[in-house]
Amino acid sequence: MPVTRSFTDAFGLVDHSRELVSVPNAWTLLGDSGLFTAEPLSQNTTTFVEQSGTLSLIKDQVRGVKPQANLNDSRKLHSYTLAHYPIVDALHPWDLQGKSAYGDLTQADTEAAALVRKMEKIRKSYAITQEVTRFKTLTSGAAYAPNGTVVANYYTDFGITRKEVDFVLGTAITDVVAKVEEIIASMQDGAKDGSVITGVTAYCSPEFFAALISHAKIQAAYQYYSATANQEILRNRAGGSGLYRRFEYAGVTFIEVRTVLGGERLIPAKDAVFVANGVDDAFVTYFGPALRFGFENTIAMEQYLWTFRDQRATEITVEAESNFLNVLRKPALVARGYIT
Repeated sequence: MPVTRSFTDAFGLVDHSRELVSVPNAWTLLGDSGLFTAEPLSQNTTTFVEQSGTLSLIKDQVRGVKPQANLNDSRKLHSYTLAHYPIVDALHPWDLQGKSAYGDLTQADTEAAALVRKMEKIRKSYAITQEVTRFKTLTSGAAYAPNGTVVANYYTDFGITRKEVDFVLGTAITDVVAKVEEIIASMQDGAKDGSVITGVTAYCSPEFFAALISHAKIQAAYQYYSATANQEILRNRAGGSGLYRRFEYAGVTFIEVRTVLGGERLIPAKDAVFVANGVDDAFVTYFGPALRFGFENTIAMEQYLWTFRDQRATEITVEAESNFLNVLRKPALVARGYIT
């Protein structure tokens, strides 16, 4: 523990303990889950074709009669513009002059260390921006950009009605399994391309999760489970990190999401969003190239960052951008649960 001068006594010395760093959490549950596939593009628009085919039962006919006609598949083009997320910061000589290093009051701060702090803050800001926009897309079914620069509703575009189920958890006799099965059945019916759903995850608001684990039938189902059954609702947490309570019931993994990022709740109050797992390309985050010379028509990176030093040596500008959009390519594999 280093000894340094006292800031209250000109002739005194004090022990300098580690500084207390208080910054917002950057938890990224969806980002870590891999639910959304990252796909880099060379343009700032994503375009793909939805092909809808039909299979019909071939009927037997009297020989010599004109055979029944086979139906052609239909195709629909979907095109969405990626949202543009630029940010800028700057470092000045007076930010360093007479300032101690972070974590060491006996050393002066440096230009390199200050730039690293700014870059790391920008990187984390992009991480939580992706997390918030992904949850907003799942819970609303719409292409989400905070300022509304991109507007689209995937359920409308794909001609699908979102499945919504009232779990009625305020009533002790509610058949919770039947509610869950209703959602799973809708996802199975919506997986029309032969996709195999390997599981279902429900991201729950604290209100929904609390009502669920306190429901009489849930309590009855788990009161005889031991610790080895991996169903201790109040202790088992997603990822083992202690951030999210979770438990499995009726074929669904329920995860409580209390997180607030940038002042935004990830799950609306009293709601839960159910998502099918294991289906390729169902949920994609498309990334576009930077709006800079030299990056036109190149394969995109998730984030870009540059530093520029002015000729007068009075400022270093840090500029960054990311261009992306989260797309529900198979919106039928997302459903809403809620309590009234």
